[in-house]
Amino acid sequence: MAEISKAKYIAKLGILLALAVVLQFLEGLIPIPLPLGVKPGISSVVIMYILIFWGFRASLTTAFLKSCFVFITRGATAFCMSLCGGILSLIMMWAVLLIYQRKKDDVGLIVISVTGGIFHNIGQLIAASIISKTFYTISYLPVLIIAGIIAGAFTGILLKIFIPYAEKLSQ
Repeated sequence: MAEISKAKYIAKLGILLALAVVLQFLEGLIPIPLPLGVKPGISSVVIMYILIFWGFRASLTTAFLKSCFVFITRGATAFCMSLCGGILSLIMMWAVLLIYQRKKDDVGLIVISVTGGIFHNIGQLIAASIISKTFYTISYLPVLIIAGIIAGAFTGILLKIFIPYAEKLSQ
């Protein structure tokens, strides 16, 4: 990769990271009447876009840095929850993406996104169980699976809308 290409790559990835962080921050400010811990996960649209079009390594880096922002703004517990949910979600979305062989149609995007939503919640429950030193948190799993399906479908639709605008960034 030529130096200018590497610089462009880093700059564009930085812009996408900034977008993900801003979306995550704004989502935290909006009072949404949802069950405890449930959020739509709008910033995951950016992570999914990076995974699909830039690859696993770039999306892993972005997800990690996004979790670092959580650490700075909300502390260590929130960082652990964000990191565990984000990494498990990303790994599972990548697995589904490999199964779909980079299929970017509406169904593929929704399946990838729903998988991410479900496994993000599972990752957070695992982190909560470790932090609280109890497995009673797992009793919340049915609520979070349903929330993951709904939020995943929502973010998959947002990703479909986001792709044409993000492709302009690739130029």
